[in-house]
Amino acid sequence: MPQPLLTEREVAALVALYHATGGSPHAHVPKQAILARFRKDYRGYVSEALDDLVRHPERYILKHPTRNEMTYQITIVGVDKLQELRLI
Repeated sequence: MPQPLLTEREVAALVALYHATGGSPHAHVPKQAILARFRKDYRGYVSEALDDLVRHPERYILKHPTRNEMTYQITIVGVDKLQELRLI
């Protein structure tokens, strides 16, 4: 079965998460740290793309609850996808 394609918004959110975590699959960053990398008028779209990536069957990113807020973590599969797309 072929893998579902990522949209441009999902790829942009995945790259921003990669850079926000410094490429580490063990780091957790809040949503605001990811959204701050985009213009204000794009942040709503990126927020939706993050939610879509969490629900993606390949599990490119994971949600991690903390006491005060939800944080996000890139997975090894997400890093591999960015390398496959030659974005890192």
